[in-house]
Parts: sequence; C-alpha cells; structure tokens
Amino acid sequence: MQTPDDQFEGYLKRFHPIAPDPIPPVRVVCASRRPLSHWAGIVAVAAIVVIGMTIVHLRDNRVVVPNTDLHAVFAERHAPSDPLTVRSANAWLATAPSFKAAVDELAFPSQTTPLSQGKQSVVTVLSKEKIRL
Repeated sequence: MQTPDDQFEGYLKRFHPIAPDPIPPVRVVCASRRPLSHWAGIVAVAAIVVIGMTIVHLRDNRVVVPNTDLHAVFAERHAPSDPLTVRSANAWLATAPSFKAAVDELAFPSQTTPLSQGKQSVVTVLSKEKIRL
C-alpha cells in the first residue's frame, strides 16, 4: 500500500510546466481633456479673480472719520443708565472713540451728581487707604 508521501511524490513527477502566454503589448494613449472640464477650470479662476478684486475694492473705499469730533461727543455723554444689553453696548461702542475709552466709561461712570457736604465717596476713601500685607 502507498503512503501519503509516496502518493504526493507520484503527483509531483507528473507535473510538467507550461509555457506562459506572451505579455500583451502596452498601448500608450494620451487622453485629451474634456472641453467641459477645461471651461470649468477657466470659470473657477475667473470667479476667484472677481471675488478678490471686489474684496480689494471694498477695502480701498472705506471712509476714515477723524476721531477728534467723537472725543468731544463722547466726553459729553455718560454711560447708559438703562440695564446694559447687547444692543445698548453695541450702540455705546459704535460712538466711542476707542474700545478702551468705552470700557473705561462703562466700568467707571463719571459721577453726575455731586456728593452732599459731609459725605465721601467709598472709592475715594479706599483709594487713600494704604493696605499692608
């Protein structure tokens, strides 16, 4: 009786390699661009140029308002006495000569009514006091 090794050896002896088929020739074809994609690229570049020129044009047409008049108007105004809302804060910032001036005026409103005689402001008293740590 044949062992599995003998059977395998017999199978390998029957093996005869076959010659491979020749390699098919490679065709090189230059694919031309589709006319639609060519025009789409031109339109995209033109759109970018138009948008860029519009942005530059809008930046050049800005009007600069001198701050001298705003300082005078802002100095006469006082911080809004109404509750501070987004709308009132935006309006306040729009008329302020600078962001710092607007925030300073909102944080430390100017005192509109003078103190009666014999009374002192808490801020004045505390600013004079020297604290040692």
